Amino acid sequence: MTRFTAHSLKRTREVPRVSKIDMNSSVTQDFKSRIFIITGAILLLFAVLITISNGLLLFVIYKDPLKTFRNPTAVVVISLGVADFLTGCLTAVDVGISHILEGLDIQKVLLQAKIISQITVRGSVYTLTMFAVERFIAVAFPYTYRVSITVRKTAIGCAVCWGLAIVTSCLELAVDRDLYDIIFFYVTFVLPLATMCFTYCATYYLIKIKAGRVYRQRGNSENKHRERGSTRREKMSKQSAELQKQLMKTASLIIIVFALSLVPFWSFTAIRQYCKECAEKKWFLAGYRFSIPILYSNSALNPLLYAWRMRPYRRSFQTLFGKKQNCDRRRRRELTPSNVSSF
Repeated sequence: MTRFTAHSLKRTREVPRVSKIDMNSSVTQDFKSRIFIITGAILLLFAVLITISNGLLLFVIYKDPLKTFRNPTAVVVISLGVADFLTGCLTAVDVGISHILEGLDIQKVLLQAKIISQITVRGSVYTLTMFAVERFIAVAFPYTYRVSITVRKTAIGCAVCWGLAIVTSCLELAVDRDLYDIIFFYVTFVLPLATMCFTYCATYYLIKIKAGRVYRQRGNSENKHRERGSTRREKMSKQSAELQKQLMKTASLIIIVFALSLVPFWSFTAIRQYCKECAEKKWFLAGYRFSIPILYSNSALNPLLYAWRMRPYRRSFQTLFGKKQNCDRRRRRELTPSNVSSF
């Protein structure tokens, strides 16, 4: 009887301790495991989509059927495509598997693995920033762009972007976590986004002014019946303005997708920085973990923007993959009864 009473008192004393833990943290192990496993599965699905889309883009650029990818813009696109491709086949796979393993309580994610996975994402961010600056120089200073901006210099700029991505990723090993989050927030999100917004707004303004100037010159030339050579130059200027406008629209869509994909992740990162208690809540855990797949969605959407918004990539894609279809059609025509009887 004494043993039963002592055991009962022991169980009675344990009840308040369990309820105290539930009050301090609303996240249960079962809820955490489900969130990690679901997020990991979504990341692996995104990894497949990112790898296929960017691999297809790089394949088209490598084949270059129309010989149009021999300019500085193509170098930036290649660097961005490589960053997104590595994000799909390495980073998203690594993070997805790590989420599933941690959800199954098998293995914790190592800091070194996180650093390696962050390099490709930051390389993509810095390359996007360089793409915005490159478009601004091409529109604001066309003569300087044609003379000074070469393929070699652009490749060096892309290498600097990758070096900056490596340095900022390894900085996590030497800096305090709270200080690192602040540096990471401004260097990887605020500063690139502000640079993109400024350069693209300025570029759009310049394109609008130049387009109006070209149209006015065209109207004056038709009224005054200028020489044929002058009309040809004006036609080339109009085509150049239309091309720059198309590139500007595509770049703007890239920036919008970039901002929308990063805002959820950085919003929860800021909440974790300034509200330590919120990190223990269910809504924060679910929102923060689901913001990670949204972060990688940018890498899956970029090739679609290149393929369907930019004319050189769309034409190269149609030319490259249209050859096989044309060959199949010719073979079917050759095997038709009419063609066979003609022999």
